[in-house]
Amino acid sequence: MMSALSLRAHIETRYPSAFATYRRRDALRILTNIPEVDALTGGVPLHALTEICGMGKTSVLVSLLARASQEHYCALVDAKDAFNPATAEAAGADLSRLLWVRCGKTKQKLRPLEQAFKVTDMLLQSSGFGLIVVDLSDIGEQIVRNVPASSWFRFSRVVENQPTALVFVAQQPHATSCAGLVLKLAAEPATFSGKLLTNFNLNAVVLRTREKKGVQSATSDFSMKAQWA
Repeated sequence: MMSALSLRAHIETRYPSAFATYRRRDALRILTNIPEVDALTGGVPLHALTEICGMGKTSVLVSLLARASQEHYCALVDAKDAFNPATAEAAGADLSRLLWVRCGKTKQKLRPLEQAFKVTDMLLQSSGFGLIVVDLSDIGEQIVRNVPASSWFRFSRVVENQPTALVFVAQQPHATSCAGLVLKLAAEPATFSGKLLTNFNLNAVVLRTREKKGVQSATSDFSMKAQWA
């Protein structure tokens, strides 16, 4: 009769990973370059789906692209062609390392949201980008709300095996339970210089992280220079 140690050794010889301990991937992240947000979240995680929503999301997006494009090749899937590359470049983004996909600009029969999701699938399969951002900010909330949960789940499962941060920017969070990070922003009274908007105040709340599910009490208030829409 085999002893327990002999049996284990026999099994490990035939199946080397049979007794391997599963370890979660190291929490590699891309910083947003906004100190208050990075202190709150630790940055945007790779191998995970992230949602950034609420007022001020576009300014966070610009800052994230500026930081990420210094170290990674990035892709922006622009569902409604709202991106302003001049503003992003002024913020420090390296446009030579950014693929900008402008949905709705071809004669395809796909609607902008469907086209954005199809392109995102293709980009994830390419494995060539450290950051993929899908901007759904200008898609009607009712339309995004009707996206089936299986779509969000599929994206989260695919990106788990990719050295990529997948970020959806929208008015409200929708992937939630499939997301590794959900960051919600709210705008407070803005600062004007004459008739020109120069700064606005934001409140950031982490609704979900990989480590803790559900709403967290962690919040941060900060001020940012005004960016495009």
